[in-house]
Amino acid sequence: MSGTRASGGGSAGPAWEAAHGAAILADRSALGRLSIAGEDALDLLHRLSTNALKGLRAGEGAATVFTTAKGRILDLVCLHRLENRLLALTGEGRAAPLAAWIDRYTFRERVQVEDWSGTHGTLGIFGARAAEPVARVVGEVARRLPLHAAAPVTAAGTAAVLTRTFPLGGDGFHLVAETSAIPALRRALLDADPGLLAIEPGDLEPLRIEAGLPAAGRELTEEYNPWEARLDDAISLSKGCYVGQEVIARLHTYKKVAHLLVRLDIQGVAAPGLPAELRYGGAPTGRLTSAVLVPGEKRLIGLGYVRDEDAVAGRIVEVVTAAGPLPGTVLGAAR
Repeated sequence: MSGTRASGGGSAGPAWEAAHGAAILADRSALGRLSIAGEDALDLLHRLSTNALKGLRAGEGAATVFTTAKGRILDLVCLHRLENRLLALTGEGRAAPLAAWIDRYTFRERVQVEDWSGTHGTLGIFGARAAEPVARVVGEVARRLPLHAAAPVTAAGTAAVLTRTFPLGGDGFHLVAETSAIPALRRALLDADPGLLAIEPGDLEPLRIEAGLPAAGRELTEEYNPWEARLDDAISLSKGCYVGQEVIARLHTYKKVAHLLVRLDIQGVAAPGLPAELRYGGAPTGRLTSAVLVPGEKRLIGLGYVRDEDAVAGRIVEVVTAAGPLPGTVLGAAR
């Protein structure tokens, strides 16, 4: 049955090929989900994160970064404005900490935060032709959605929220619905398009690294700031104050960013223990934060932070491992 079609043996090879030639479907319920309601919700989030959010209208969305007072990354969040609430998609395991962070700065504001991580799920549809199966199930609205925009839809007899998200393999969508509806949504998508391949969530990792998309707990930690993580598109330089704004603005004004996130090609067939030290010319330059074997090839691709002067395409670096150094090449900026 098409409702059970999946990539064989957990291998990322079929997923890699299907994403670049057609489309893939993965359960992304490990991502966090927050429902944020109340008349002061948008204003509060505008004052707590890096992007300009006040002007968002229903159906629009934006990527924004929540940071500490020192400008360090707490999480990259995709925020979507719906008619009666905001839907925040967080990194894995970040919903509860983010809810607590919002509560910490909520005083007299009329804001209600619900953690939907246990009550709702998320399906991810990615690849060069990802819009096709989505449009067949929810309608042509899928093709018209700009990045981070959201639309309430009905699919498989259930209400859901469709968002366009960071592309993997060419394009990307998320469908968010109550947990009980996720299996029916999954079946509807697979039945609608014979070319759609169901994969395991872990099979997305090569595509994430290829796209240079940082992940919570790997590239997105309190060790780094948003400029280092190449999150420029999630930062407004013209909005007013927010938590961490002074530090982030100063780093930009005075060009004080010490490290930058880059994509790396590494000559090896087994991913080293992470994080691994990166060296250039025998001296430390940064850290490898993610690495995975390229499907069908005897080499690794990775993401890592290197000194700003080493963040240039073609720079040869070494990955320090217990078995000895692995040669690597900086491919370019992560995003």
